[in-house]
Amino acid sequence: MSITRRSFRLRGLLAAGLLSTAVLTGCGGDDGEAEPRADSEGKAAEASSKEEAEVDLASGLLPADAFGPDAVVAAVSPEELEQGAGLAASFSDVQVTPEACNSAVQGTQPDLDDFDDIAAVSATEGTTVVVEMLVRGGPTEGTVEALAEAAERCPEAQISSPDIGSARVLFENLPVADLGDGAAALRYTTVVAMPDGTELSVPALLGAVEDGDRLIVLTSLAVDPTGAAVPPLDGAAFTALLEQAYQAQADALD
Repeated sequence: MSITRRSFRLRGLLAAGLLSTAVLTGCGGDDGEAEPRADSEGKAAEASSKEEAEVDLASGLLPADAFGPDAVVAAVSPEELEQGAGLAASFSDVQVTPEACNSAVQGTQPDLDDFDDIAAVSATEGTTVVVEMLVRGGPTEGTVEALAEAAERCPEAQISSPDIGSARVLFENLPVADLGDGAAALRYTTVVAMPDGTELSVPALLGAVEDGDRLIVLTSLAVDPTGAAVPPLDGAAFTALLEQAYQAQADALD
């Protein structure tokens, strides 16, 4: 494989990864003014309380066997999620057109800084990675509605950047069960034009469920680092897993 072709393949993967990260985690916001310094006893109690809440929230994640017998499952720390958000923010020169598509994508981004507790897990099997994120104590209202409207407002988008080149992104709603306070799922495919005239297609799925002050976000991405074609993702299996994720956190946390 030539260096040029490898470079364009990696740029295509970055384009897909950028969009996945942006939709999943958002680009974050500016830190607010520092809170007044608390006494050491108060901070210790707050840290202890937060730690207990985080452990409790993690108990609502799907068990490893839910992802299949061959999946490699690992916990994802809030710091790793924030690093992903930082990656999305680093591509600040990405252009999304038409404008309605930019708004649609931005509307599905929960800002991790706005939530009290975050827990996540990833499962890798072959060329497919599934990430489940569970957040609590933040602005969950409206997230599912924005996701449900994204494909209607923007069935196809164009993204471009000097860092990642250009790509098309196709959005399609997926049918999902009536869960919690609202649920939505969509399929989105990033298609990158290669120098030899071929296209690199990266399929992905995204789903979310609101349940009180909690938000469940599930995403699945299939990509071969060599640039080889990957099979389509199973939308029905994905929405069934989203339903399991909702039920698991409801059973553990309600």
